[in-house]
Amino acid sequence: MSAVPAERAPEATLLSRGLQAVRQAMAGEAAVWAYIGKVLIALYGSGWLAMRLGMTSPGTAMITVLVVMNRNTGMVLAKAFYRGLGTVVGCVMAVLLVALFPQSPVALVTVMALWAGFCAGGSVWSRGMASYGFVLSGYTVAMIVFPVINHPENLFSNAIARTGEVLLGMAVTSVVFDVLWPDRMRAGLRRTDDNNLNDFLDFVAGAIGGRLRGFEVIERTQTRVVQGAINFEDMRATAYFDDPILRSSNGQLKLINQHFMAAASRFQALHHHMERLLRRDEQAVVAAMRTLLAPLSRLLDDTSLREDVPRLSLALRQWNEQLGAAIAAQRSTMTPDNGDSFDASVLLLRRFGDELQAYVQAKERMETGKGRWRARAHRLSRVRFTRAHDWYAIALAAVRCFTVMLALSLLWLSSNWNQGGLAVFGMAALVAMSSAAPDPLWVVRRATIGHAVAPFFALPGFIAMALAVDFPMLLLLTLPTMIASLYIATRPRFAVIGMAMNVGILVSWNMGAQFHPSAQAYLDNSLTIVIGAFVAMLVFMLVPGLPGSRQRQRRLLERLRAQVQQAVTAPLPGLLPKFESVCRELFQQVASRTRPDTRQSRELFEWAFLVHEAGHRAIDLRHDLAEQDLPPPLRAQIEQALAQLGQLYRQPRANVHRAARDSVQAALAQLRGPQPQVLRNVRDHLYLLQLTLQDSATVLAAHVRRAHRHQRLKEARHAV
Repeated sequence: MSAVPAERAPEATLLSRGLQAVRQAMAGEAAVWAYIGKVLIALYGSGWLAMRLGMTSPGTAMITVLVVMNRNTGMVLAKAFYRGLGTVVGCVMAVLLVALFPQSPVALVTVMALWAGFCAGGSVWSRGMASYGFVLSGYTVAMIVFPVINHPENLFSNAIARTGEVLLGMAVTSVVFDVLWPDRMRAGLRRTDDNNLNDFLDFVAGAIGGRLRGFEVIERTQTRVVQGAINFEDMRATAYFDDPILRSSNGQLKLINQHFMAAASRFQALHHHMERLLRRDEQAVVAAMRTLLAPLSRLLDDTSLREDVPRLSLALRQWNEQLGAAIAAQRSTMTPDNGDSFDASVLLLRRFGDELQAYVQAKERMETGKGRWRARAHRLSRVRFTRAHDWYAIALAAVRCFTVMLALSLLWLSSNWNQGGLAVFGMAALVAMSSAAPDPLWVVRRATIGHAVAPFFALPGFIAMALAVDFPMLLLLTLPTMIASLYIATRPRFAVIGMAMNVGILVSWNMGAQFHPSAQAYLDNSLTIVIGAFVAMLVFMLVPGLPGSRQRQRRLLERLRAQVQQAVTAPLPGLLPKFESVCRELFQQVASRTRPDTRQSRELFEWAFLVHEAGHRAIDLRHDLAEQDLPPPLRAQIEQALAQLGQLYRQPRANVHRAARDSVQAALAQLRGPQPQVLRNVRDHLYLLQLTLQDSATVLAAHVRRAHRHQRLKEARHAV
């Protein structure tokens, strides 16, 4: 009896080892195959429903699934929402344009190209998921109009059919991804929020404790902090579609991100102020500030405390409460010569402490559910993350899409190319979708590769489709091709290629209501979509060379400096959140086009720091003017100093720099001697602004000197 198990033991061991090897190989692939399974269910489910409902093009519903699919449920729901909205708008626009130009194909395609260009520019302007709605609005018109351009009487039925197929694919995908193994954004959003807090606290503790030294280290850390705020905002906007709990907490999440950005800016200002004091050899003030910050450094180095947000919030509150006595003790050691510098430094320290405490308290209220959020709902609704826009890039995207679509449409009309409409449609869709990408040419090149490979990849499935007599057999015959293609799309390196290949396969198959594959349609569709992709790639190879990256970087830097003027002149309500978000957005756009650890990168960071610093000083002074009853001469002098400050950052010239510095000094001259607390804050704000303007080591001072030398050389040439 015992001999049988002994003989089978090697076989059992071999089998268990094989199963263990398979489990190890598939350890990281479970989520991938769950995602592929959901896509396949939605893909073939939408196709089956479209056939059962008698729709003329089930392939359109299936392509919609491939376009909307995403591993994250919130992304799927957001894309489906904006795709549905864009499809409805495009359908209405198609009917309107054909009604206006029923017998004028040239005029019709011209107006369609204008509309596509407008939508391409809109996708660059809006970014995020909303840009997807613009893209769909643009190319849906082409999808509906081109097949019936010579038979406008069929427009309405074609519009209803295409819109119904798109909405069907969108609905099926939304239901499948929301019901089957949903991947909610709640955990990812919380993880991003926690990472932002930990990165920021690491930055603060490291900078205070002296562990972060050197410009490159500070630059990389600050970049990560900025990117964290933008990533959190993008996820929050998408999570609104994903989870009812996140929808109800939307205002809280926005406020947390605003406090995060404000705390980062306040610490940044404090850190650079202390570096400026070191350059001015004010060692006593720096030593006093380090003594005041030492308890905070020890507090933030406690990892167990940082993992417990309520305890961390309580500890920060206690540190803030004890700060007053510590400041008084250090103030008594200051001499009259460095008293003003110490007072201004303390103002920055208190502002940073207040913002850090507010940030951690907001996070605590979010986690514990405590606090009067509902009573503050009206204020939370006004918190906005304002995006920064490059109008040149928007106009370029619009003109590019309009010009190429019009040229290709006119070529199609004059050549009587049967499938030319599909080529124009594919080209317009690819150009519009790629325009909003950071590197459009990179995206289009890979999409073109995917479309070029798709016909060969689709060929075995197309041949097998001839054997299908019903939908289950069609599914079995095409399933291997779709599984392989979808798996390729899950590889990060080949994601864009895989997405284009997925769509290209279905375009080549041209699935209709009946199982009668046509070799002619297969060749026509495959060749046409590839031609459209190659034209789109050619467009991006030629047009992006015209503006040049250097010119775009210069424009973005000018817009970044212009934010100081906005801080001086824009309406005060809601100005600080708008200033924070726009500056960070512009900073990120410029940084993404600058190689790290270079002279250009260093100048960019220095400009970003100065803009933040000057903008905050301007907003603080404007609050002083709005909230305090200042003497009229002092008020007039501060207003003049603010006007000169805004002009300086718009036009960094020697005479403007001198005028701004003199205006600040004149305002400070009116505040000499003992002053009440209200005027002390005004004096400290002006003193900090004066230190910035007097600092000869800043990139602003270097720019002013270069501009002055250039002007003198120019005058000398004219004199000769």
